[in-house]
Amino acid sequence: MLLGVSLNAAAQEKESVSAYEHRMALRVERWNKLIPHIALLQYAGGMGTVSAGPGWSYARDHCLETHLLLGFIPKRYNRHAYWTLTARELWMPWRLNIPKTNFEVRPLTVSLSVNSILHEDFWNRQPDRYPSGYYSISTRLRFLLGIGQRFSYNIPQSRRVWGQRFSFYYEVSICDLYVRQAILYKGIPFHDLLTIGVGFIHTF
Repeated sequence: MLLGVSLNAAAQEKESVSAYEHRMALRVERWNKLIPHIALLQYAGGMGTVSAGPGWSYARDHCLETHLLLGFIPKRYNRHAYWTLTARELWMPWRLNIPKTNFEVRPLTVSLSVNSILHEDFWNRQPDRYPSGYYSISTRLRFLLGIGQRFSYNIPQSRRVWGQRFSFYYEVSICDLYVRQAILYKGIPFHDLLTIGVGFIHTF
């Protein structure tokens, strides 16, 4: 009888420990998802002359990514130098692996970005020094819609030291301000409304 009670207690304790370890593993997994595993460097593209920052990939086949970029616009024409902050959500519906190579192509990327210039020269609400209605939209926030492509090289498992993939991408985007200008002022060439950015991605 005592042996049966002892075995039952041991089984319950083992089950309890197993449940605890399972909960701890889930907690660690959730925290690990918050750690960035992408590093980006971009030139131009409506987010600054140069911008860089971390990123996260998720969903099936890592078809979704979130980027947080800090950009810099150097001083020009007696104006200030500016810093920018951009949050970008990226969708990549397809991936093509090139046979017998370590290269892959994402033939279509679609992004939606929110960009802000971090300087008092730009604002969300029109300052009192301007007549009412002089600026009808915010000069601080810009919304950008972009499409592009990505080309990647997957580092062989045996050669990985600092990461698993290097990628090059380009993106053509248009912002809400340019769309508004095109509507208000007819005759603006379409290519004048577009901005092009190129960049590199290191996936850890």
